[in-house]
Amino acid sequence: MNRIELDSNYCCGCSACANVCANGAITIKEGERGFLLPFIDEDKCVGCGLCKKVCDFKKVGQMDNNTLHAYSLVHSDEDTLKNSTSGGAFTALSDVVLKFGGKIVGALMEDDFSIHHVITDDSFLRNKMRGSKYVQSDMSDIYTSIKDTLNSGCKVLFIGTPCQCAAVKSFFALKSENLYVVDFLCHGVPNNKMFKEHINFLEEQYGKKIVGFSFRDKRYGWGSYNSINFNADGTIDARWINRAYCNFFLANLSLRDSCYNCKYRSLYRPSDITIADFWGIEKLAKKYNHAGVSMVLTHSDKGEELLNQVKSQCEIVEYPLDRVVYRMNDKPVTRPNRYAAFWDIYKVEGYSALVKKFFDNSFKSRARHEIRKIAKLLRLC
Repeated sequence: MNRIELDSNYCCGCSACANVCANGAITIKEGERGFLLPFIDEDKCVGCGLCKKVCDFKKVGQMDNNTLHAYSLVHSDEDTLKNSTSGGAFTALSDVVLKFGGKIVGALMEDDFSIHHVITDDSFLRNKMRGSKYVQSDMSDIYTSIKDTLNSGCKVLFIGTPCQCAAVKSFFALKSENLYVVDFLCHGVPNNKMFKEHINFLEEQYGKKIVGFSFRDKRYGWGSYNSINFNADGTIDARWINRAYCNFFLANLSLRDSCYNCKYRSLYRPSDITIADFWGIEKLAKKYNHAGVSMVLTHSDKGEELLNQVKSQCEIVEYPLDRVVYRMNDKPVTRPNRYAAFWDIYKVEGYSALVKKFFDNSFKSRARHEIRKIAKLLRLC
């Protein structure tokens, strides 16, 4: 008989428990709200406790600040900068690992809008990993591939949310010499089920088949949101796309339960390097690249050494840690008062009802959005 083994408030859906189980007693499946959760087959479970041992999210203990240095980074290649969310840090770091015959593990969006982690030594597929994805990626099938690559003596660069990085480091604690772990500043994660329903909603709204979606589109400047591509019809104006999905995300309504208990929102990071948009760079630098700037934090000597190897292809400037700590949240996001109502309506009436009841898409709201965008562009001039 299958059942959920643990409280969803303390499960981040990393799949480490299922992969460490030698008896195949744990299966990762979608729960009622669409989030990935472990289900236990009690007939196969022998009570060995390996699943609890590998779970970093529930480990108790004081985590000290392990951040060494803080930098801004801008890739020197214009095409890389154009196709990156911020300054191209991921491309630069992963290029080093690929150069030494290693492999990259990152989140990829498939044609059906499924998002999962894949492993590759191909720069073309690596490039498809670029860009922000405000969806939790499925990692259930990636651990074996990472293990085989590490066992072969090759380097691996893994990039994911802090909880995913913590899971990978815990899982491969004894094989970490060739493993580079890169996380990013994470607001929280919605699930793939709701994202696909948002795509279906847009297709019904526009009466066309969507073949591509970008969460961040630099055509309207660094920091702009949402672009969709229609089959044989070009790209619609990103300014007028229904932004309900991203609004739910930013309002903390669509996040998984564990995000409200996240222990990784601090200067302590379970990674060698953290990357993010360097919002606020204009307060620290008189001149900076308006096409995007990455913030890079190093947390280990290994991370510092990896960053040193990208200096020939990037402009990198170091900043005092106390000038950038404002970017690091020290508390989990707050569960909003409307959270229960949000999910109750979703369960009974579906995604379109959420858009109708929780998203303000009036002309006044869109006008405010455009005014803020214009104001931002004027500040950058």
